[in-house]
Amino acid sequence: MLTPEVLTWIAAGVAVLAVVLAGWQLRRVGRQARHVAQQADRADEKATAAGAHAEAAAAAAERAQNEAHRAWEQVKLASEQLQQAQEEHRASDQAEQWEWAYALTSHGRELVEASQELVRTALDTRVAPHYRLAADRYYRQSCQRWQDTMVKALSRTSPTLELQHRISVFAQVQQRLHGHIDVLLRAAETGTLPGNDAVVQHAHARRQELANAYRQLQRTVSGDLATPRVDPQEVPTQHITASVASGTSPTPTAADTTSHHGQQPEPPNTQHAIAARPAPDQARP
Repeated sequence: MLTPEVLTWIAAGVAVLAVVLAGWQLRRVGRQARHVAQQADRADEKATAAGAHAEAAAAAAERAQNEAHRAWEQVKLASEQLQQAQEEHRASDQAEQWEWAYALTSHGRELVEASQELVRTALDTRVAPHYRLAADRYYRQSCQRWQDTMVKALSRTSPTLELQHRISVFAQVQQRLHGHIDVLLRAAETGTLPGNDAVVQHAHARRQELANAYRQLQRTVSGDLATPRVDPQEVPTQHITASVASGTSPTPTAADTTSHHGQQPEPPNTQHAIAARPAPDQARP
C-alpha cells in the first residue's frame, strides 16, 4: 500500500501538471484572442478604407454627372447654333438661287427679243443700215450678257440635271440661230437676199425654236425654284437637332408653277420682294 507521503507527492504532481496545462491553455487562448483582435483591427481598417473609397467614388460620380450635364448643355447650344447657321445658309442659298434665276431668265428673254428684232431688221429692206447695225450691236451685247450669266449661274449654284439640259438646249439653238443671222446680215448688206430663200426659212424656224426653248427653260427654272432642296450634309445634323429637342442623346444614323412667256418666275406671295430685286445687269458677279 502507498504511504501518505507518496500519495501527497502524487497529488502535488497532478496539481502541478494541471497548473501547467491550465497555463498553456491560457497562453494559447491569449494568442488566439490577440489574433482575433488583430483581425478585427484589420477588418475595421478595411471597412474604413472601403468607406473612404465609397465616398471618393460618390464624389467622382457627382463630378462626372455635373460634367456630363455641362457637356450636354454645350451640345444643345452647339446644336442650336448649328441649326441657326443652317437656316441662314439655306436662306442665303435660296436668295442667291432666286437672284441667278431672275438674271438667267431676264437675259434669256432679252436675247430672244434681240434676235427676233435683228432678224426682222435684216429681212426688212426699208430699214436704214445704221439701225441694222445698232440692232446687231445690241444683239451681240445680249449674247455676251447671256453667256456670262449662264456660266456664273452654273458655277455658283447647284442646278438640277433637267435645268442643265434646258440651258444646253437653249444655248445650242441660239448658236444655230447666230449662224443664220450672220448669213442674213451679209446678204442684207449686199442686197442679195430673196424673200423665199432657204436661209430665211431656217432663220424663222430657228427663231421660233429659240422662243420655244426659252419657254421650256423658264418653266424648268420656275419648277426648280418651287421645289425645296435638302442639303445632304444637313441630314445627320437634323437627326442631332431632333434628338436634342426631344431631350435624348443623339445616336448615329446610316445616312444621316409654270410661268407664261414673258413673265419672270416669282415665289408665292413675294410680289413686293421682286420689285426690290436688282436689275439683270446688277446680278452678282
